[in-house]
Amino acid sequence: MRSCLWRMIPMKTNKLKSYLKNEQGSGTLLIMVGMVLAAIFFGLLFFDFSNVFINKRVTQTGADAAAIAAAKTANDYMKDELQTKTQEELDKLGEEWEKFLEEALEDLEEEEGEEDGDEETPPPDPPSTEELLDLFVDMKEAMMGKSMPGDVRAWLLNHSAKVKAMTAMKFFFDDDEVNDMSCKVVRNHLEDAREEAEEYAEKNQNDHVSEFTFIPEDFRIYVETDRRGKFTTVPDGEVPAITSESSAIIGDPEGYTISCN
Repeated sequence: MRSCLWRMIPMKTNKLKSYLKNEQGSGTLLIMVGMVLAAIFFGLLFFDFSNVFINKRVTQTGADAAAIAAAKTANDYMKDELQTKTQEELDKLGEEWEKFLEEALEDLEEEEGEEDGDEETPPPDPPSTEELLDLFVDMKEAMMGKSMPGDVRAWLLNHSAKVKAMTAMKFFFDDDEVNDMSCKVVRNHLEDAREEAEEYAEKNQNDHVSEFTFIPEDFRIYVETDRRGKFTTVPDGEVPAITSESSAIIGDPEGYTISCN
């Protein structure tokens, strides 16, 4: 009987050791699986954090591009308007000069006709076109209170002569008039500037322009864009859109400082 018991003890001990080894192997497997899952989770979490920074950089690039595009569009409209207004004034000045010259020549013809009856008094030499132009320029300068630029004067004699837009604009308009015209045209085309901002925001992988503001006192445009990121550890809809903001100065005409207070 005792011998049987002693024989059974080693058998039970072996079974217990085998069981413990199996349990130890299972625990090690669980730990390894847990470590793999944790590594995957932290890898995905790191990927999501990286996505946040990448999306922030993308939105900032998009906001910068949108602000610059909007400011450039507004500046283009402003330049076109100022050039158009200056050209209108230049054309008007040319018409005044032609009318002045025509009337002066008619007066000279009348005077010559009256003096034809007096054979003893020779008629005076008629004034040259240059002399008549000097009279016209003096008259306009007295009316406007400023000197006529040389290129504008040359253009009156020859319309193929080049006129510098800035010098002509300074002659025809005072600073307040240029300021008012610039502010008006920019305000009238803010919707066009916003459309351009939207286009460039989308080109730079932003979803849309969430805020668009004209800052009149600084003559600049402020833009805010947003972009929804894609994540693996949380639903995309639960993460707020990533936003970035930027602003760009529209730009003043040469020699002016525009402020739309």
